[in-house]
Amino acid sequence: MIRQVNAHLIILIAFLVSYWLRFDTLELPQGYLLALLLSLFLASIALPASGAFRADFEWQVMRRVRRLLAGWTFVLLVLVSITVMTKSTDYFSRIWFGLWSIISTCGLIAVSFLSHYFRIRNRNRNKQTSSIALVGSGEAAIRLEKHVLNDPASDMTIAQRFGQAWTSESTWPISKLASYIESNDVNAVWIAVPWEDKSTLSETLHVLRELVVDVNVIPDLDQYRLLNQTVSEWAGLPVISLAGTPMTDAEARLKVIMDWLLALALLLLLSPLLLIIALVILVSDGRPVLFHQKRHGVGGNSVDILKFRTMRNSVGSGKFRQAEKDDERVNAVGRFLRKTSLDELPQLLNVLRGDMSLVGPRPHPLELNQEYMSRIPKYMMRHKMKPGITGWAQINGYRGQTETEEKMAQRIEHDLWYIQNWSLWLDLKILLMTPLVMIHRNAY
Repeated sequence: MIRQVNAHLIILIAFLVSYWLRFDTLELPQGYLLALLLSLFLASIALPASGAFRADFEWQVMRRVRRLLAGWTFVLLVLVSITVMTKSTDYFSRIWFGLWSIISTCGLIAVSFLSHYFRIRNRNRNKQTSSIALVGSGEAAIRLEKHVLNDPASDMTIAQRFGQAWTSESTWPISKLASYIESNDVNAVWIAVPWEDKSTLSETLHVLRELVVDVNVIPDLDQYRLLNQTVSEWAGLPVISLAGTPMTDAEARLKVIMDWLLALALLLLLSPLLLIIALVILVSDGRPVLFHQKRHGVGGNSVDILKFRTMRNSVGSGKFRQAEKDDERVNAVGRFLRKTSLDELPQLLNVLRGDMSLVGPRPHPLELNQEYMSRIPKYMMRHKMKPGITGWAQINGYRGQTETEEKMAQRIEHDLWYIQNWSLWLDLKILLMTPLVMIHRNAY
């Protein structure tokens, strides 16, 4: 809450300072006052939805700053879109808007780093170290030990290790756990064992049955790792979600708004180019100009994806085959459109229609999904999010033909990483990098 208030104060102060620098007065006319109130209102929605104030980023200052800047950039884009649509761009000073954008952005960054510095200093000054006994075996114990030892925000120290040896440090048998706790200052016992190692867990809980000490069990979810695991409670029962939704409702709404605004702006901006491409296709190879293809959308539902037609009119609808280098089915215009990815531009209409997002896993033809869904683990998990015109896999070189299973597996791995690590900042980063990789040797 404090971080959110600070962010709004920075936006307000930056607005007033930039207005004073431009006009040498603080008497805001009605239009500017309305812009200020609207910006604060949008910030109150966009900044929390971007994840900038999430508690799990408490000590990850760079992650918080990136999300904060993504949320603020979104607010500025919305304000610009509104002024363009209302034809009020001449009313507002461009110098003032530039000053406000720069001062507010620098202020948000500076306050975030200062706040982080003082929080670290205060934590180190008042730090209370918690001594724990770590009980475990195998990779589960190794992962927990690394987290405790390598986390700079951790206030825990490992007093002693128990269970099956997993480290070069001395590991005591579980039978000595009770006597160790009774004779030493141990705040808690942490247990990390593979789920199949029930004997270690049962023995540990049996030994601790008469001791008054906190006991924490770390579930070994990595062996079942899918996407967005969470631990919650339902009707008094603990629930471990191995594959949840990739974003909160607020984050999903923010992504939809950004998609719609940017897609509309791009359509208006690129409309002359779209018209020229359509006319060239029409003149060179006749109708139809657009190519329709069924592909899987969010949740695995079938959606109608639009593209500029790049294959010859004489090509029938026979058995599906991916386009390849020097493919005889692709016409001269289509070869250029595919090479530059301009054939994908009609999918901006899919974004406005709600079938697609600007950024997300690229939708595959239904036949390609059928071919790989049983061969590549977690393949269909990529449909947890709307498909995108561009994506993390595409800007990392995994686009175009996937003639080997290894290439497809790498593309899927990048798609799943994107879903697991989604943020508004990541979407903006991918959008900015996409023009740099539009021309690619794998695009046929």
